[in-house]
Amino acid sequence: MPEIQDYHYQFHKRGDHLVIFFIINRESGTTSYYQYMSIDGYWYIMKEVRNGAQVASTYSAVVNTSASTGWTSRATLTYNTPDEVWGE
Repeated sequence: MPEIQDYHYQFHKRGDHLVIFFIINRESGTTSYYQYMSIDGYWYIMKEVRNGAQVASTYSAVVNTSASTGWTSRATLTYNTPDEVWGE
């Protein structure tokens, strides 16, 4: 689960290790997407859906495949809650 979130970086603690993800792509709108990548090449996409004042954020799985392919298919990826993605 994210410990700090500012939409430029996200920090995730995995055991004793802190992994930093940097934002590499974004698309804003009623449904917004933010793609984050670690220095090791792992990436995930955060999807935000706005409904008035409410915002629901969900996450794709963290994977180590082509980030550009993932970004292109962002609308059809499966998204889950942070607990389901990071298993904290």
